[in-house]
Amino acid sequence: MSGESRCLIINVLSANRLSFDAVEVWVVGRLRRPARISNAIGDKHLNKSHRTSVGIACAMVVWLFSGDLLTQKADADDMAVDFAPALALDVTVAVRGERSEAMAKPVILAVLGQTEANRRVAVKSELTGRVTEVLVDRGAYVDAGALLCRIAADSRGAQLREAQAKLKSAEIEYQGGLDLSERGLQSKAAMAKLAAQKEQTVARVDAAAAMLAKTELTAPFAGFIEERPVEVGDLMTPGASCAVVIELEPLLVVGQVAESEVSNVFVGQAVAVAVGAANAELMGTITFVARTPDLQTRSFKIEARIDQPGRAARAGLSATLAVPVRETFAHLVSPAALSLDGNGQLGLKIVSAAKRAVFKPVEIVDESPEGIWVAGLPQSATVITVGHEDVSDGQSVQVDFSELNLLSQN
Repeated sequence: MSGESRCLIINVLSANRLSFDAVEVWVVGRLRRPARISNAIGDKHLNKSHRTSVGIACAMVVWLFSGDLLTQKADADDMAVDFAPALALDVTVAVRGERSEAMAKPVILAVLGQTEANRRVAVKSELTGRVTEVLVDRGAYVDAGALLCRIAADSRGAQLREAQAKLKSAEIEYQGGLDLSERGLQSKAAMAKLAAQKEQTVARVDAAAAMLAKTELTAPFAGFIEERPVEVGDLMTPGASCAVVIELEPLLVVGQVAESEVSNVFVGQAVAVAVGAANAELMGTITFVARTPDLQTRSFKIEARIDQPGRAARAGLSATLAVPVRETFAHLVSPAALSLDGNGQLGLKIVSAAKRAVFKPVEIVDESPEGIWVAGLPQSATVITVGHEDVSDGQSVQVDFSELNLLSQN
């Protein structure tokens, strides 16, 4: 290939600005030149260099021409897309809809939490002594004041009897002093001393009786025995636990509320509580709202009390508090009627007075087996339930209000 041909091809490939007429002239010239040479040498075949030049030139022509065609096709497609929505808005689409009226509906704040015992107490000994009797088992229900463990009395009973005997003696001496005092034979100072001796013996009896009573450990309230760490024969020391009693009725439900919603929760507020995997619905009352947040989550602790938990009386179960925070007007619609706009916002398509589809953003307020409750629509609205995917915002629609029968007709 000659230097001239190489330079021309390089310029075409780098600049990509060679016109179709210039390429045509160059190709024709290159074709005529081998023809003159062939005539001069006796119609011999084109050499290898000439054939290569012609092939490259033809390929470039095809390449340039195909680019023009693709550009024209792309421009046509863009114009079709630009005009498509305008053309579609003039087409009336048949849809199915239903008339809906807004109803007052409370906005529910769902708070995740868990159940806890209302009270939990470890019944501990105040004395040192051997355990002589254990009267409860783990998991048993006990009434308030029920005997749990008994510690050996040892000499405490004898100390009580001694104090009681001294009390009787002091009472007799005091009574004799009163008789003498009435006859004027006993001074006031002597009577005061006898009275003091009597009171001292009364105090000793009370102390001895209290020490003996501490050998019997009883339940402080009605509940269940959660732990029982001692057995008969164990040595109890002051502070050692005999049993752990928990109170599950009433039952507490503890959760965390974000700082943006804590102002809507207050003590005395009635709440619905779903407890456990079975989602048993119970009613409770808010009894505590924290004034300071958790340092890690910046959320506020709340507690609700369930007075009659029934079979849900277990601590540590997952629970959901349904706290009504405010009231709004909402529509009950099918979840299938929901759609997204171009910005990804959730909403519904309704029919305007001009019988055109209008997209309205909505907020899901609550869910139920019948459908979902949404806020953000007018008081009265015609909601497009079937065909909302096929209409655009502002498009003319014809609404069919008949109910959709999904049962096959025999």
